Amino acid sequence: MEALLESYQITQILKYRHPFLLIDKVTGYIPGKELTAVKAVSMGEPYFAGHFPDFPIMPGVLITEALAQASSLMLALDDLEWEKGGPLPPTERPIIGVLGNVQINFLKSVLPGCLLQLEVSIDWRKGPACSIYVKASAEGSVCAKGKVTVMFIDKSKLSV
Repeated sequence: MEALLESYQITQILKYRHPFLLIDKVTGYIPGKELTAVKAVSMGEPYFAGHFPDFPIMPGVLITEALAQASSLMLALDDLEWEKGGPLPPTERPIIGVLGNVQINFLKSVLPGCLLQLEVSIDWRKGPACSIYVKASAEGSVCAKGKVTVMFIDKSKLSV
């Protein structure tokens, strides 16, 4: 599985850091259409200590977050007009992705040791808002699928 982007490159675009960066590498990208990424789920993940000690499963909210991060990454790469194999443009992005509507069905548990395959594809895009089909699979089985809406906003315009 060839990596188009490694985690250190992903952190140049998404401002998440360990333990909340939930994408380890990008394995596929078609500008304006889709992105595939991988999250290696290890027993060392901090949430497994309490979810659940006798039967560790990845929380659905974190699967959703991984899919949202993959969605935001795809849109950011589109906005940067990045091409496979090309360098990442040196830019400080003042915008952040905010998750809007989430409609996800969970079909199978994600266990430690899985390679979680994240697939996202654009349904529609209008200005800063975008609806995205999402799917997470492990061991060849679909674990979660659905749709999310992501919107980019200038973080200086957020009221705290």
